[in-house]
Amino acid sequence: MAKKKTTDATPPSSGEYHSMREDMLKKLGSKVALGEDIDDTKLDSISTGSYKLDWALGTPLVEGSINEIYGTEQTGKTTIALEAAASAIAMGKPVFFFDLERKLRESSLNMIDGLQGDARKLFTRIRPDTGEEAVDLVHDCIMDFPGCFIIFDSISAMMPEVEGVESSTKQSMGRVAKICWNMVRKNLGPTERNRCCILFVSHISPKLNPYQTGDNKKGGKAISNLASQIIKLKRNSVDILKTADGDSYGQMTQCEIIKNNMARPFRKAHVPIIWGKGIDKNLDLVQLARDLAIIEYSKGWYVTDYGCEEGEVKRLREADLLQILSEDPSYKTKIVNEVREFLAEAY
Repeated sequence: MAKKKTTDATPPSSGEYHSMREDMLKKLGSKVALGEDIDDTKLDSISTGSYKLDWALGTPLVEGSINEIYGTEQTGKTTIALEAAASAIAMGKPVFFFDLERKLRESSLNMIDGLQGDARKLFTRIRPDTGEEAVDLVHDCIMDFPGCFIIFDSISAMMPEVEGVESSTKQSMGRVAKICWNMVRKNLGPTERNRCCILFVSHISPKLNPYQTGDNKKGGKAISNLASQIIKLKRNSVDILKTADGDSYGQMTQCEIIKNNMARPFRKAHVPIIWGKGIDKNLDLVQLARDLAIIEYSKGWYVTDYGCEEGEVKRLREADLLQILSEDPSYKTKIVNEVREFLAEAY
């Protein structure tokens, strides 16, 4: 058997390489990025509404990315999604909320400070009937509104079109996972090019197989494989916030970063969520400043120089410090700036 003839390929010179690269850039346009022009700092980041969760993510919800948040019921998934929507609207981004669960009401929007008044003009609620329709509508939003923020709540409530026309007794296993895979494949490129951001909300389903490992989500692994950031929410009975009289008014939701392409993964943050009001940003800020040693904390007392002469400090309980933050925005801004400077140096 005759051997195949081989030709010696001469590598291009430096000048030829740069010329070929420029020709490729002219031919393919935005699909090509020269190495020296790659700069992720030009992409905006949408805050989750929690200082501690933003710290855990490093760079939260970046433009052009697909992200996922999931957990069991009553862990605050929709609340955090709406807080992120308020942050996006504050940046001038249109928000499209795909309400497949049919649960989003005016009362839900009223509990978030940034979703009241004129902010509603940039907020749109969409309720598709089927999963296939949802895929097309998500694609339309991405193509027609560059820079938009899309919340998909939730994957578990998405109904395949075939289930609406066939008998309810007919098996339709795997159809939701196939729709999710088509959605992610169809919108991954346009999302990146149009600098949009998608946040999928998923639920943890009961395990049918007792030997199964990991969390079971109805949408399969399509979103998890291609998501830039994945957040898992968890709540325990001991994490309930109570008043001095023993009345429950909120919860501490544990947010674990399962996947993070922007910073170090597997960080955890406990976010205070007040029922009917959203994230308690003052408590969230105080706890983060305490954890980062920006505010000295010892045996239940916070040491601060607020209202003191130079060189003097005073000790405050947490409730007193929270009241100061709510009454004095300038002091709160000072703490926020110190936290941001610390995080900028850390990352």
